[in-house]
Amino acid sequence: MGEDNQACLALINNPKATGRTKNVDVAYHMVRDYVTRGDVTFYFLPSAEMPADGLTKALPGPAFKAFRDAAGVGPDLGTAAGALEPDPAC
Repeated sequence: MGEDNQACLALINNPKATGRTKNVDVAYHMVRDYVTRGDVTFYFLPSAEMPADGLTKALPGPAFKAFRDAAGVGPDLGTAAGALEPDPAC
């Protein structure tokens, strides 16, 4: 799973609580358990390359096109990227 927050990645990879994190509810430490079991892996992904940004903020044209391509959506609403042209007989 890509993450652009360096502090978040540090918390995931540090099994010891620090003065600032000791009050974080234990329920939120389940992510560490998932990482330890190998169920999920986190890695740094710069904000400029984050595909999910298209779901959370307004994007300039080139970034929106990159998001659309990453999501597999074609330029026309309702078409899949790389899909065949619709049959005119239908």
